[in-house]
Amino acid sequence: MKRANTDLARRQVCVSAAAACASILGWGVARANAAEVAADHGRVEPPVPIPDIRVRRADGAAAGLAEMLRGRATALHLMFTGCSSVCPIQGAIFERVQALLPDQQARAIQLISLSIDPLLDTPLAMREWLERYDAREGWTAVAPDAKDVGRMLDVFGQGRNALESHTTQVNIINRQGDLVFRTPELPSAEAIADLLRRV
Repeated sequence: MKRANTDLARRQVCVSAAAACASILGWGVARANAAEVAADHGRVEPPVPIPDIRVRRADGAAAGLAEMLRGRATALHLMFTGCSSVCPIQGAIFERVQALLPDQQARAIQLISLSIDPLLDTPLAMREWLERYDAREGWTAVAPDAKDVGRMLDVFGQGRNALESHTTQVNIINRQGDLVFRTPELPSAEAIADLLRRV
């Protein structure tokens, strides 16, 4: 009986030690993940030229994305109109950005919502999505060809895991059409507006 009690006590110590090790290991992994997350936003050095892919705009016109970017300071985020999780939050943030920039047109600043679901995001669907957020002139939605979605995700950000189809970061592009800054996930409208004023 005494031996059984001793064995039980040893097992409990081993379980406690294993739990402690797992906890420390988990903390270490969490720290590593936090460091990785912290490293994926901020200034982009060197700036990354945006590929000149063809997109369909919400007004139905076809355009080259690089051409749309030149000469304007741009905030661009990824979305799709059928999204019911983070995309509506992103839309509300851009709506607030427009309210913070009443001189947006005079400053040659634009907002672009880039769809990652071009098969369903027709010009009509994109127009209705923009209308939900009272988008004014200077904010448009565009969708690339399906074959170019992967290229766009490579440049502008994929989700952190298999359940996330895209990042919620905002990409800041300078007037030469280069990606120069990535925000943290779901940045504030104030932070985006400030970056656009300074780029």
